Amino acid sequence: MSYRIRERLALFVVLFAVILGSNLKAYALGECGLSCCVAGAFASGSTLAPNFGLTLQYETTEMRTIRQGTGRITPDRVLDNKASEWPAAPAEAKEFTVPTEMRMEKWSILAAYPATERIQLLGIVPFIRNEMDMRMIMRSTTGLTSRMAHDMDTISGLGDITLMALYTAYTDAPIRPEQRLTLGLGVKTPTGKNNEKTSSGDYAHVMMQAGTGSWDPLFVLNYMRAFYPIVFQTSLIYQYATEGDEGYEFGDQITLDLIMRDQVANYINLGLEVNGLYAGKDEDHDGKYSSPETSILDNLANTGITAIYFSPTIQVKIPQTPVSMDIKYQVPVYQDANGVQQVVDSRWLLAISAAF
Repeated sequence: MSYRIRERLALFVVLFAVILGSNLKAYALGECGLSCCVAGAFASGSTLAPNFGLTLQYETTEMRTIRQGTGRITPDRVLDNKASEWPAAPAEAKEFTVPTEMRMEKWSILAAYPATERIQLLGIVPFIRNEMDMRMIMRSTTGLTSRMAHDMDTISGLGDITLMALYTAYTDAPIRPEQRLTLGLGVKTPTGKNNEKTSSGDYAHVMMQAGTGSWDPLFVLNYMRAFYPIVFQTSLIYQYATEGDEGYEFGDQITLDLIMRDQVANYINLGLEVNGLYAGKDEDHDGKYSSPETSILDNLANTGITAIYFSPTIQVKIPQTPVSMDIKYQVPVYQDANGVQQVVDSRWLLAISAAF
């Protein structure tokens, strides 16, 4: 291995260690949602396939931390704060729940087809699996208070399919360009179920649902600038959220990704991303998912977030094949949550791509 390759590997390892070692206990992040898949398609190169590009992506997210604004609060403190609001003389039974851990898994198939020299069609088909553990405080009409653990039923199924058209507005070369500007327009369709109910007959928490029930327009801007072997990309994605068929409307989302890739060896690319996210507050027009007196998850005041995080990546290309593998680890470094929210502690993304 040459000195230059060893130097780059050492630099990447140092960056990776610094990111992982800095205040992990304070990290949080709102939903990445669709932007992870779209940004992953650009980074993997499947959108540049001459005939057909295919990516299989697995994403796993762990959520344990609860944030109040930029600060951190424990589940028991949330329960204590709520109990302190209850009348001193109980007239009726009271209960309140707070999540202690949520595990979100998503398997996605991304297919890219070049309809013309400048237009690529992109489809994303996700499968969702969500699990959640809760903690509950209960007070009877006699004034007795108790706490207990409560597990939500696992919800899984097909998520919302996304269809996009990508237009290469500018490129200085058809193969291995130094500059490329891509514009995208698409729609997230309401193919995932969003009306799953609990055993009591109530709607499951909206963040547990596999779908949204809404048709959401998407707008994408991607710029690539190469100084080979180093490549920089910037992706801006705007998701305009609309009201779903059950009356729930998620907040609009804007994501900005700054991506750097460095080819440190013939078949190895190392990268580092800075990802920004803004999500607006949700609305529950029909009140089917809202119950602020019984759960922090069902309170619209606890929706919307601003976040920034780093993502070290590694891409390995399989020699003599059109196949590559990508691994990304996302580490949130700043977040400001509206109200009180359970947020992400870590996210892994693994992908296998082929450009035919």
